[in-house]
This record gives sequence, C-alpha cells and structure tokens, in this order.
Amino acid sequence: VKGILAIGMSPFFINVAACLVVIIINKGLRTYSSDGDIAIAAYGISNRIQFIFVMVVLGLTQGMQPIVGYNYGAKRHSRVKETLKLTIFWATIITTLGFVISEFIPGIVARAFTTEESLIEHSIKAMRIMSIFMPLIGFQLVTTNFFQSVGKVKKSIFLSLTRQMLLLIPLLVILPLFIGEDGVWYSMPFADMMSCIIAATLLWWQVRHIRSKEESKA
Repeated sequence: VKGILAIGMSPFFINVAACLVVIIINKGLRTYSSDGDIAIAAYGISNRIQFIFVMVVLGLTQGMQPIVGYNYGAKRHSRVKETLKLTIFWATIITTLGFVISEFIPGIVARAFTTEESLIEHSIKAMRIMSIFMPLIGFQLVTTNFFQSVGKVKKSIFLSLTRQMLLLIPLLVILPLFIGEDGVWYSMPFADMMSCIIAATLLWWQVRHIRSKEESKA
C-alpha cells in the first residue's frame, strides 16, 4: 500500500497543482487585464484546445506505463528504451499538431466557441503565446510518467511539481509586475521550456544508467 501511494502521489500532485495554477492565472488576468472577463474567457478557450492534445498524450503515457514497468522489472532494458522512444515520438507529433493549429489557424478555433470579436481577438493572442513551446509538452509528460513507471517516485514527483509549482507560479507572480497582462500569458510557455530542459536532463541520466546496466549484463 505504501508503494502504491508513493507512485500515485505524482498524478495527484499534478492535478492539485493544475487547479491551483488555474486560480492564480484567473486572478492575474482579472488584475492586470483591462477587461478581465474577456481575458479569462480567452484563457478558457485556449486552455481547452491545449488540453485536447494533452489528453491524447496522457492516453499514450497510460498505455506506456505497464509495458515499461513490466520490462524494466524483467530487466529487458532494450524494450524499455524502445517503448520510451516510440511514446516520445508520437507524443511530440500530437503536441506539434496542436502547436500548428494554435499558431496558424487560431481564429477558426476561437470562432467555434464564440462570435464576439473582442473575445476572438483575445483568444487568438492567447493561443499563439501559450503554444510557443507546445511541442515540448509531450516530451515532458512522457518523461514524468516514465519515471513513475520504473518506480523512481522522487523524480516523478519532482517533475510533476516542476512546471506548475516550482516554475509557473513564481513566473505568474513576478512577470506581470513588469509587463502586465502579457506576463501572465508568457509565464506558461517559459515554464514549459524550462521544465522540459529539467526533464531532459533527468531522463538523460536515467537512460545512461539503464545503458550501463545493459553493458554489465552483457
């Protein structure tokens, strides 16, 4: 039971942090925007579009977990690496598709939600800023779930908290003080970029460790 709870803490913290972040973003937009209601509605549209692609990636990671966990326990490290590479590849394809839609046809997407021109303009701006580093989100989500799959609880929890709690919340507090409403929008892609760098570093060390195990076994 202790092991189950420890591994389950990672997705638990992700959901708690996500709720807290939404509260802070809404408060920031209401405080720093000239029209807080429009800005919050624009964030709602942009966030929902991103979440469609994130949900697909989460489905991939949930499918990856039992395969990686089983083969890692069986010391079939080549299968672990193959599954990880395949999941990262498709997750990146999916989030890149979301990036293309958000950057190049945001107006079409916004008009599916509203006919109000001011909200459409705000949503276009929000989608384009929020999705700057969207292709990296897939990699970060897969890496977090990979550590959960191989039982590296501390690393998984750390990565779960990195983007939301350790990076995004401080950015949401600091950046708007200098650039107003834009600070709220730009906090999100900056947090995506920095959390991806941290995840890549931890994953590199873990893959290196797996490779050394393979060599010693050979």
